[in-house]
Amino acid sequence: MSDKGRSKSLQELRTAVRHGDNKAGDLDALGLVLTERGEYRRGAVCLLAAVALCPNDPRLLHHLASALLGTGRAEEAAAHLERALEIEPSRLESWELLGTVYLDHLNRPAEAFPIFRQAIQLAPGKLENYQSAARCRLGGSTPREVIDYLRESLPDDADLLNQRRGVGLALAQTGRYEEAIAVFQEIVCRHPDDPVSLHGLAKMYTGLHDLAAAGRCFERVIATAENDPDVNLGYVLHLWRLGDFEGARHFYRSRMHDLPIHFSLTRLPSIWEGQDVRAKTVRLIAGDIYFGDAIQFVRFARIAKQAGATVIVEGPKRIRSLLRTVPGVDLALAFHDRIPPFDYAASAFSLLFLLQAPVEEMLDGPPYIQADTGLREKWRIRLRATPGINIGIVWRGSPYNYGNRYACRSMSLEELRPLTRIPGVNVYSLQRGPGHEELSEAIPPFPAIDLAPDFQNAAAVISEVDLVVTIDTSIAHLAGALGKLTYVMLPYDACFRWMMDRADTPWYPTMRLFRQTEPGEWSDVVRAVVDAVSGFSHKKAAP
Repeated sequence: MSDKGRSKSLQELRTAVRHGDNKAGDLDALGLVLTERGEYRRGAVCLLAAVALCPNDPRLLHHLASALLGTGRAEEAAAHLERALEIEPSRLESWELLGTVYLDHLNRPAEAFPIFRQAIQLAPGKLENYQSAARCRLGGSTPREVIDYLRESLPDDADLLNQRRGVGLALAQTGRYEEAIAVFQEIVCRHPDDPVSLHGLAKMYTGLHDLAAAGRCFERVIATAENDPDVNLGYVLHLWRLGDFEGARHFYRSRMHDLPIHFSLTRLPSIWEGQDVRAKTVRLIAGDIYFGDAIQFVRFARIAKQAGATVIVEGPKRIRSLLRTVPGVDLALAFHDRIPPFDYAASAFSLLFLLQAPVEEMLDGPPYIQADTGLREKWRIRLRATPGINIGIVWRGSPYNYGNRYACRSMSLEELRPLTRIPGVNVYSLQRGPGHEELSEAIPPFPAIDLAPDFQNAAAVISEVDLVVTIDTSIAHLAGALGKLTYVMLPYDACFRWMMDRADTPWYPTMRLFRQTEPGEWSDVVRAVVDAVSGFSHKKAAP
């Protein structure tokens, strides 16, 4: 068996902090791991202690800023990054993170622009910083105005092609798809084989539901690009979106060694591709910090188990106890838990493409996550005390696409108020994190009971309510994995996993999909959900 590729476990790092000689270095290592696991407050405590020991170490200051961002302390993060750059002005990653703090966390684009300008001066070939610089200037400006501004304001050695690419990518990120297409097309006229622009066009046409044009762009870029891993993965997901799993499988297998392992920072040794694993141990990486991905793909543990393997699953700490309930899982660990020796490893995501089993068989099966019986009983007693139909709701998810009207997965709580007017319906909020404050701030008060459960309690609540209504977030996957009737509201440019033009999904038989018909417009989606909930309520109330 192999320990190859394994970093120090959390237990080993804590032992080093207590007994090691390099106190600042050990605190730094522990703080980084805690931050990677999503334990930002604990990570920040360790990193604050490390900085107290070595206050002039720019690397420690940078790591501390990353942890503080996770706790929402953006101003403090900026101060530590600025201190790091005073000490080491050539530290590129600190310029980049500082720009991100000002642009995305503090919403101060005018202050962010000169920071990204400095990053571009340090690394003229790095495209991401041109994209960020362009986002600083978009506002109400036209693409031409931004292109001209970048040309005039950036260093003389700034890459002119990347300036244009950056504007196109910034327009795409902020939901200005038609304008992004025009920029990318202009680049392709001058650089016919430019992979960035062709890939950008493919994604924009997909977002506009022109899948034929998207396919042509993918075929063109695949034929000309030098096996670009981002393009390859993008094409696999494009085929998935079309429902062409066999085509996606064929392409993935033909180029799998050039595709990134989606859920791992490093390539995995001894990848399991269906080899005989009887009396062997298989390590499955179910997801990193993304709870929904881990919940969706952990189902494949049973396939490894049926093949005779002992199955170790790694996933986010906050859902570790839920992953332990999945059939086929012998041991569920969080990242940087101590991992026993194993023979093979794979990302659970990749098994859909690597294994020979029919896709239908891989997706078929009963609900595969179980809520704790004690918690279920507690919530059953509480919820059944109120007569009527009990509905759990979630309205906000990750803030990543908030500025993109095509792809934003979140809505305001107020838009769900029509649900509360359905006779005989009791609404329970399962919302946590961003957006939760809307419930207490609503005027007039929003008639929902605030539960804000952690994942273990959420699983129990979901098991006991009649229905879940949610946007595309981890709760949707959890409800689907529990086998609960779930109505999922999707943006116009929905995630590839939900495919196109379907009201159902092969991943979760009890799930129904409600799609935007206009970018950014939720009212028609909510009306359709209200009609469906009303129908469900009448049917349930019928003798």
